[in-house]
Amino acid sequence: MKNPRASAAVAVLLGLVLSGCQTPAGSLEPGPIPSVAIPSSAALSAIIQSAVEDRNGAVLDTPPAPRLPEGQTTATYRTKRARDLPVVERSKARLKSAGFWYTSFSTTVTVESVEGTGSMAIVHFKEKTEQYLASTANGPSNVPSGYSLPETATFLPSADGWQLESIEPSEQGGGLPMSIVKG
Repeated sequence: MKNPRASAAVAVLLGLVLSGCQTPAGSLEPGPIPSVAIPSSAALSAIIQSAVEDRNGAVLDTPPAPRLPEGQTTATYRTKRARDLPVVERSKARLKSAGFWYTSFSTTVTVESVEGTGSMAIVHFKEKTEQYLASTANGPSNVPSGYSLPETATFLPSADGWQLESIEPSEQGGGLPMSIVKG
């Protein structure tokens, strides 16, 4: 080495530069989920359709198994749904004690708009549901009761894709479903 001071200065500078490339100790925890592209309206609609059918199926005498996989919902959504199910069960018991019960339903979800960023998606949609009742006095009815309701679904990104955070009415009042899942 011709100039020991220059070599020492280069070594110090190189050390400073390289130290900026290292991860500081203790910061190996995962950070926030990076922004990702919002899925298509059809993909979000399929998740909403399953969630609404799961909610509506809870009113039947023998509810079908849920169709929406747990990985497509947030913990907040699942917690709220778990709180709603006993309320639905009590409503079904009151209805049945009056001699009525739901036998089937049909639901159509129509997405009206999708807005958002890479960190949240808001989907405005309309749910149209027809529910068929039966009674101890008359048996099953061929005439459905129903409602049409504008709703809003909120999605958040996760490491595995987008997850449903909440579904709630866009307008208050009217023929609300037996259970609206919101945070």
